[in-house]
Amino acid sequence: MAQNSPPTEYAALIGDVVGSREAINRRRLHDLVRSALEEVNAHLPSVQSLSPTVGDEFQAVYQELPAAVHATLLLRLSLAGAAEVRFGIGWGPLEVFEASELPLQQDGPAWWAARDAIERVSATMKQKEGPRGLRTACLFSAPDDAGPQQPSGAGGFSAQGHQAILNGFLMCRDEIVAGMDERDARITLALLRNKRQRTIATEENISQSAVAQRISRSGAYALVNAHESLIEGTKWSSSVSG
Repeated sequence: MAQNSPPTEYAALIGDVVGSREAINRRRLHDLVRSALEEVNAHLPSVQSLSPTVGDEFQAVYQELPAAVHATLLLRLSLAGAAEVRFGIGWGPLEVFEASELPLQQDGPAWWAARDAIERVSATMKQKEGPRGLRTACLFSAPDDAGPQQPSGAGGFSAQGHQAILNGFLMCRDEIVAGMDERDARITLALLRNKRQRTIATEENISQSAVAQRISRSGAYALVNAHESLIEGTKWSSSVSG
């Protein structure tokens, strides 16, 4: 019986807090961000858990691309009203130089792509006619970082095609999140954690019908179902690599 070979590509995630230097209480802000990172780590498996790095940045590594995408949603919802965050995800190889210490000392195309992706988000946020809610981008890197990978056979899409589709998904997803207030974000986060409307209503101290109205108005179900489809129906680690 053949054994599964270890993955050769990973999803590297870089995030940072927008405008943190202007925060009145930076210590409280960092505590809130750290708490959100720990909460996501507790619910979402990773190769390298979310952890602060330098300044206002944090990083993680995931074996599956949808997990990295899901982490960005959980963090943005968790920090709604407390901190504005943006993300860059890079899909590709990475090399660990020192595995005996945390954070792991790494390099490679996955990290380079993640850095380029978050810089793309930063540039888009400055555009007057750009999508106002965009906070996440993803870039793919070929194993030798020589350019786009060749078609993988998944419906004829190349890695470039998968990248374009995923970034279109992220643009629409982030726009939905941007239209939510803090309560909408909490309700959506509760739905992602499989809580029932009755439980959510009790936690929010509002009626169940008010919860249902907010879910319908905010687009929460569309967002939750889209993420479930991405996680359950897409095998990125095999189909993207080719």
